[in-house]
Amino acid sequence: MSEFSPSFRDINRGGVLLVYALYIARFFTGISLLAGVILAYLLRRSSVGVERMHLNWLVRLFWYDVAFIIGTAALFLACFLSEPPGSSGPGQLLFLLPISIFVVWNIVLLVSLVLGLRGFLAGRGPLPERFRALAE
Repeated sequence: MSEFSPSFRDINRGGVLLVYALYIARFFTGISLLAGVILAYLLRRSSVGVERMHLNWLVRLFWYDVAFIIGTAALFLACFLSEPPGSSGPGQLLFLLPISIFVVWNIVLLVSLVLGLRGFLAGRGPLPERFRALAE
């Protein structure tokens, strides 16, 4: 191989960085998350070691995100059915519950993505040692 052709490991490393970038871009455009998870599934087949660990973690984060979106949408629908907009009463405060859960989840997701990216760039796993069981 010449010095100008990238190695297979460099392609996997660049792919994992691209998946992280697509996941972080999710906060601005929702479709990039879908592109990121498709790319993560495609890269996961041929990756090993730290790259595979990060790709597994990113796929798992996608499914956590889908579950939280469905859960908060169902909770928002339940709040809407119990206290429709335009009516007055203490039930209107129920609408803050799914919104706050969704905001907190997005903060947790962003922090975990940043921690995972830092770990990947340092050659470690996606999470600190004390949370390693979550990534396996």
